[in-house]
Amino acid sequence: MRREPRPGSAGETALRLFAASPDRVALLAPDGRVLATNAPTRCPSESGLWVSGWAPDESRVAAQGAFDRARCGQTARFQGSDGANWWDVTVTPVTDGTLIAVARDISEQRQAEARQGVLLMEMEHRLKNTLAIVQAVATQTLRNATSLGAAAESLGARMLALAQAHDVLMQGDWASASLRGLVEGAARLHGDGMPERFQVNGPEVIVGPRPALTLALMLHELGTNAAKYGALSNETGRVSISWRIAGQPGQERLRFRWSERGGPPVAPPTRTGFGSRLIERSLVHSFGGSARLRYPPEGAVLILVAPFEAVAAENRANG
Repeated sequence: MRREPRPGSAGETALRLFAASPDRVALLAPDGRVLATNAPTRCPSESGLWVSGWAPDESRVAAQGAFDRARCGQTARFQGSDGANWWDVTVTPVTDGTLIAVARDISEQRQAEARQGVLLMEMEHRLKNTLAIVQAVATQTLRNATSLGAAAESLGARMLALAQAHDVLMQGDWASASLRGLVEGAARLHGDGMPERFQVNGPEVIVGPRPALTLALMLHELGTNAAKYGALSNETGRVSISWRIAGQPGQERLRFRWSERGGPPVAPPTRTGFGSRLIERSLVHSFGGSARLRYPPEGAVLILVAPFEAVAAENRANG
């Protein structure tokens, strides 16, 4: 309700100055009643008290404190909610005993700050996950290296694979990554400038950030082994990478396959290396599925089966 101030009062003059202001301005009586305003005021009680228009309780307490300070001759400021919006409020005493309350809508600012807080928490969580993965990779690399030089080379390559996965994640604001993007990144890294050596087939699948990093490391290890001993160690070998989603709704599973052909005859490794442990343990632990790495003479074959909900970003997939 719009109320009119006493004619000729200092409050009336001040209120007229704010007539065209986008801020909400109220002229208050010494007892806290709203005498006039340039905008509708929320007054849940019949008393018309300015303080009663603020909610929840903490906003009402802050409003009462600001009103009391202003009534004692001080300019007071607080931020509070009227139940619908958030306001930055300044309460100023006027010479004739009345007070002017100027409220600026900061609802969008508060929402942006809340979103930023959530993003910072999410970033902290992602950073901790990444550091845990880096620590595990470094530990395993150093444990299995035959020399300091070999350790440096292997660790550098694995960090590069993680960095490429991060690039893919950045495209999804660190909330998701394209499985095809991860596969194509591995193909560029290990294809030696000849992408035709990789045959890639599968629908567009969006995976979560932690599965993305694990899959990127897996692809790097498979590519490295193929370049050293398998299909990518000669000029004629090829690698086929495919995946699909199968199963009843709510029980879908990701079936991922890496297979090599055209390389030199392959034999199972005599000892379990970093890549084998990553595939056989980390993948199963991360996804709750199964991973089987075989070494038939024609080339290495990996078959990964995992619950889709454990891999997908918010259970989203296309294609």
